[in-house]
Amino acid sequence: MTFLRTVLALTVLTMLGCSKDSSTDQGTTTKTIDALTVKNNEIAGWSYSGQAWIANNLSELTTYIDGQAEVYRRHGFVEGAHQEYSGSVNSNQVLLKLTVYNQGTQTNALALYNDADLGFTGAIDWTAGAGQASHYVRNGGLSQVLSFYRNGYLAYLEIGTDTDESLSILKQFALNVDGKIKNG
Repeated sequence: MTFLRTVLALTVLTMLGCSKDSSTDQGTTTKTIDALTVKNNEIAGWSYSGQAWIANNLSELTTYIDGQAEVYRRHGFVEGAHQEYSGSVNSNQVLLKLTVYNQGTQTNALALYNDADLGFTGAIDWTAGAGQASHYVRNGGLSQVLSFYRNGYLAYLEIGTDTDESLSILKQFALNVDGKIKNG
């Protein structure tokens, strides 16, 4: 009987310890980096497409973004997740790319957000938008890029067209991710 109780107790403890979330000493739960991305069809009309990756260290990040990895390293890169989505803007199929970076601290995320090497010089601030601060760049009818930071995370979104509708979609994705970071 004691053996059965021990096996049952070990089974319960094992099940409690097996989850995608990890707990900290304060009892709070931190989601894994890929849990912060938008899920397949979570936003109506937008489904997984193209490349997805998770980088758990700088070496893995370098594999995925090569020349840009140094920018993230300078600002405390911890991990990142990338997902591409396909959807429609003004009846045209387009690709949206979302990458979420864990930079470890709010100070690091803010420094990365303000780093000129990310290409946001002259960006338009999105007041009352996602994160603690957010901005975007419209690239002359060709594409748009939006970035925001919250706590130790920076989100970077890019869409292959430049219309008011595509900007609205980028903002919808950004608010979705920001909600997951806030509630993480």
